[in-house]
Amino acid sequence: MISDRKELYISCLKLRLDISHLPMFEKVNQVELDEECAHITVTINEIPVREVENWIGVDLNSTGHIAVVANPATGKVQKYGKEVPHIHKKYSKMRRHLYKEGHPKVAKEKIRNKEKRKIKDIDHKVTSAIVKEAVRQECGIKLEWLDGIRETARTSRSSRASLHSWEFYRIQQEIEYKAKLRGVPVAYVDPAYTSQQRSRCGRIGNRDGKDFTCPHCGHVDHADVNASFNIALRPPLGEGDGRLHVYRDACKGRIDTPQEAPA
Repeated sequence: MISDRKELYISCLKLRLDISHLPMFEKVNQVELDEECAHITVTINEIPVREVENWIGVDLNSTGHIAVVANPATGKVQKYGKEVPHIHKKYSKMRRHLYKEGHPKVAKEKIRNKEKRKIKDIDHKVTSAIVKEAVRQECGIKLEWLDGIRETARTSRSSRASLHSWEFYRIQQEIEYKAKLRGVPVAYVDPAYTSQQRSRCGRIGNRDGKDFTCPHCGHVDHADVNASFNIALRPPLGEGDGRLHVYRDACKGRIDTPQEAPA
């Protein structure tokens, strides 16, 4: 039963849930409860995807800010999630210490779960901010098609733990389903050389850590900022190029809780 106050009442459990944060929906399909959360699956009305002239590019990273967003139409750049790599390294160090002290269960369960909760909360805030910014600027969102990134990416030893524990695919899923709720188009682009190609002259430059320089036009920039501009300016992949469809299951008009990324 749904009250006018946006409250869901489950009679068999005598449970009342605040659903004021949820978008307007047709019906509740399923409610699953665990020790901490209620997972609610609902069916919503299909929101038309708006036509856009401009796109923002989102560069996802395992070091530094987890997301750097650029809009070529305005030149505006925004950075999100600087604290995530630090959190991964902090909890990785704590787990190693607990293993050495003979507490593997605490390290594997309690500490890892605490880390996941912190990262999941940050990811939620970052993805929400990105979609809100796209709505405000009346833009679409372009992401890199990162299939196989965990196997092919080269990283230093200090950032390796961050890369392999970071939820690449879950962040993309969250952006997709939140964009779907707001009618914002999402597209994927070829990730090749987004970090090495100069976004303005199009020629290959030099990247050294987070520094990017172009020997051809003399431009100097932050490497992630340059990459985010490249992503925004690239043509989207077509069907058959990798990402078959920008919204996958969400196009059926059903918004489910994003699943955890594979370990």
